[in-house]
Amino acid sequence: MTTIEELTQPHFDLVAGWLSNREINRWLTAEWRDKVATAVLMAVMLRNKKNRVFLVRWNDQPVGLTALADIDIADATAMVWYFLGDSTLAGKGIVSSAVTQMAKKCFQELKLKSLYAWAMADNLASARVLQKAGFQKAGKLRQAACSNGEQVDRIYFDLLASEVPAA
Repeated sequence: MTTIEELTQPHFDLVAGWLSNREINRWLTAEWRDKVATAVLMAVMLRNKKNRVFLVRWNDQPVGLTALADIDIADATAMVWYFLGDSTLAGKGIVSSAVTQMAKKCFQELKLKSLYAWAMADNLASARVLQKAGFQKAGKLRQAACSNGEQVDRIYFDLLASEVPAA
């Protein structure tokens, strides 16, 4: 069973370790790519009111992260990002479930109207996560991300509060 909870200090080192893993951070924005994350950086990220960060658990074990960034209360929108820290659990729907739970929670608590996310064109698994969580393809920015030394498109997805899947 997949659950989410606010990220707290006891898990900062674990999450920092995941974020320092090139197989995870290669799919994130350039500020995370090929960097070493620390517990201090996790604390700074949480202090920023434009972020909301959740630890993902599967069968009570921490397995990943889902988060909102660039929360804009005035325009009622935010950017979604996520990752699975344990690649052996890929394909089980854990992250899609976590993203759906976070979307419901944030639409209710923050009164947001829309969420958006992007995936590199060569990251089909990330696109599937978003689609399973109810996001729809919204467009692309051509050659707007660097993946393994090559420029690739960023595929954008969005989700309205009225479109969140029931399950």
